[in-house]
Amino acid sequence: MSSRSRFWSVALVAFIICCGLVLLTAYSVGADPFHPRSRHIWALSLVAAAYASIRLSMIIGRFLDAQEGNGGSTGFGVFGKKDHAVDRRLAERRARVDAANANSQDDEPDSSGL
Repeated sequence: MSSRSRFWSVALVAFIICCGLVLLTAYSVGADPFHPRSRHIWALSLVAAAYASIRLSMIIGRFLDAQEGNGGSTGFGVFGKKDHAVDRRLAERRARVDAANANSQDDEPDSSGL
């Protein structure tokens, strides 16, 4: 299964679960989501469910990619560090600064005066 089809299948399943939770929550508190006066607010909850399901499928996709070794992160699942150009340049700069500090300490005269 390609990553795109896996993404949309996970998003669809998550959307169905979210919609089910919205309906069960509405009926458990005594509200009717299909009543004409309150239908628009429940339609907005479907938009929120779509957003939540897409975000959830993105997170699950990253986790599965990390498990398969396809992800660019070095760490556990979603919480790994990614290798960015800025991080590489910062590490190189730190190495240069450390080398310069080591050279400057070697060049300083002895403070004992002899």
